[in-house]
Amino acid sequence: MRVRLAQVAFGLTVVAGCEDLDPMRVQARDGAFVANPYFADARAMRPRVPGTVAREWYFQEAAYARRGSPDGGWVEVARLPVPFTRDTLREGRAHFETWCAPCHGLLGDGQSIVAQNMGERPPPSLYGEAHSHPEHGGEGPVDAGEGARPVPPGWEALPHPPGFYYSVITGGYGLMPSYADALTPEARWKVVAWLRVLAYSQRAPLSAAPEDARDELMRAPVEGAP
Repeated sequence: MRVRLAQVAFGLTVVAGCEDLDPMRVQARDGAFVANPYFADARAMRPRVPGTVAREWYFQEAAYARRGSPDGGWVEVARLPVPFTRDTLREGRAHFETWCAPCHGLLGDGQSIVAQNMGERPPPSLYGEAHSHPEHGGEGPVDAGEGARPVPPGWEALPHPPGFYYSVITGGYGLMPSYADALTPEARWKVVAWLRVLAYSQRAPLSAAPEDARDELMRAPVEGAP
C-alpha cells in the first residue's frame, strides 16, 4: 500500500513540475472587451484603421455570386456553382432541415409549429400555388385544388430563379434575417438545390419515379380520398 501511495505521489510531483513549452498558449494576452492601460483609450480591442475595407467576406462570396445581378445570377442548372449530385442534395437537405425547416416546414410549404405561432406574418410556402409575397401586392396563398398539374423536372418547379433564393438566404427578406453567418456560400447553394428537389417532388408525375417504386406509390393511400 505504501509503495502504491509513493508511486502516485511521485507521479503527481512529476506532472506538477512539467513546463508547458508552447509559448503561444501560455503567453499573456488580453481578452475581448477588457481594459488595457497601454493604449490611450484604455481598450484592448483596437479600432479599425480609418479607410480600410475588410476583404475576407468578398473573397469568400465572389466565387458563388455575380455582382450587380438582382437575383444573384446563376439562373440555369448548368451554371449552378456546385455540382448537382446526390452528395450535394444530401448536404443541402441537412442544412435546409436545420436552418429553414423550423419556419418554412420540412417540405418548404410553410407548414410548421413555428409558422403557426408567428402572429405578425407566418413564413410563406417557398413554391407552388401557396407561394406569395404579400408585401409586394401578392394575393396570399391559393389552394392548388384539382387544377394542379405536374411540373417539368427543371427549375420551373420554383417560382423564382435559383439565384433569388441564394440572395434571400444571404441578405434576408422581410422579417427573415440573413443566414450568411450560419451557412457558407457553397452551403447556401446546396440548400437551393435541395429546395428545387422539394418543389419538384410535390408535383412530379408518376413516370419520374423509379420503376421499382411506382407500384408502391400506386398502392399508397391518397390524402383526402374516402
